Formats: sequence, C-alpha cells, structure tokens
Amino acid sequence: MDDPKAIAARLYREVFGAGRVDTADELMAADCVSHGPGTPPNVGTDQIKRQAAILRTALPDLALALEDQLADGDRVCSRWHATGTHTGALRLFGIEAPPTGGRIEFEEIRIDRIVDGRIVESWFIPDRFSLWQQLGLLPVPAR
Repeated sequence: MDDPKAIAARLYREVFGAGRVDTADELMAADCVSHGPGTPPNVGTDQIKRQAAILRTALPDLALALEDQLADGDRVCSRWHATGTHTGALRLFGIEAPPTGGRIEFEEIRIDRIVDGRIVESWFIPDRFSLWQQLGLLPVPAR
C-alpha cells in the first residue's frame, strides 16, 4: 500500500474506529514522532495505541468518519469526526471523567508525514475543549 491517504485513513479507521491497536505497528515507523499541543513529542507507537484503547474503553461504540483528506508530497492532512456513548471512565491528557452515559462527539485534525509506506511523523490537534465540555469538565456558556 503506497497511497499516503490510504495509509493515514487505515490508522483512523482500524486503530481507533475498529480498535485494532496493533495495526499501528504496521502503519507507523517504530521511531515515529508524534507532536500534540501542550505535550512533549512522543516517540513510537505505544502512545497512540494507548489513546485508542482508552477511547474504545470509554466509548465502546466509538465510530469514526473521515471527513476530509488532502495530500501534498509526503504529507497527508486528515480531519475526522468521532461519536460514541460515554459508558466507561475516560482519562486523556491528564484529566479523568467518570461515565456520563451521554453521546459524545469530537474531531481531530492530523498531519501525517509518510516515508516508504509508513507514518514517520505526525502533528495532531484534537478538539479537547468541546470534548471536555461534553464530559462536564468545563462549563458550557449560556446562549
């Protein structure tokens, strides 16, 4: 599989959407570097596999839709939308939310750099603010 868009799409659909976390080892280089806002760069696949497992545990019916994808050279920019029912504890980015039983929606924009058929570097921007509001961790402003 040499299509960079297909490689990035498999990461979201299989690792997060289907919960096949070990697929990350197939799609990402062992020394892949991931950059996220407010966190130090992470090397390897363990962190993304851990995040996918945490999301799948907290939102067992997690469904992902790949909304947009653009490719230029060795980079693919993807925007995906996720939905699920919050039936398990969710601990991400140092914050823990007990189950609410509510429907949760969030998005992420991610840029993956792909070399020789593997993701070697990623930059991601998750929509933490609206996620935390839905989990009751941040107030929702009055209209």
